[in-house]
Amino acid sequence: MTKKDQKQPEKLEPQLAKDLEEKSKIIADYENTLKRLQADFENYVKRVDKEKQDATKYAVAKILTKVVNIVDDLDRSMQVLEKTQDKEIKTGIQMIHKQFHKILQEEGIKPFDSKGKKLDPYQHEVIEMVAHDSPEGTIIEELQKGYHLHDKILRTAKVRVSKGKQQ
Repeated sequence: MTKKDQKQPEKLEPQLAKDLEEKSKIIADYENTLKRLQADFENYVKRVDKEKQDATKYAVAKILTKVVNIVDDLDRSMQVLEKTQDKEIKTGIQMIHKQFHKILQEEGIKPFDSKGKKLDPYQHEVIEMVAHDSPEGTIIEELQKGYHLHDKILRTAKVRVSKGKQQ
């Protein structure tokens, strides 16, 4: 072997080390990019699943609002029925009334009470403001019940609110 042949590998070694270092950096960049993309994709899958669950949970809200209106009518009928003597009619309507309330409960619909509470524009619709002994903004009468569907408002309560003492 000549001296010329021995010097050539020595010249190649620093170049190979430099190339190897550059390739290692590229591989590390690709690994980091892949990890970020994988995490982004996992977050996307979780977000889509949650959106799908929420869509399913609230998709029936429009129909359930109509059911709530029927329940309100049944509640009013129950008050009128207390005055009637026909026990079979009373019993039949009471059974229907209980069944509707059971359906609402199963679907996650809950009525909320407003009387005596402070006005919340997200939960209450003011129908009338009247002079009253209660502090201003206090609900003195609930004209129509409000309902929650899980953690959202299904229907606001229609209320009469105090505007304070009249002078």
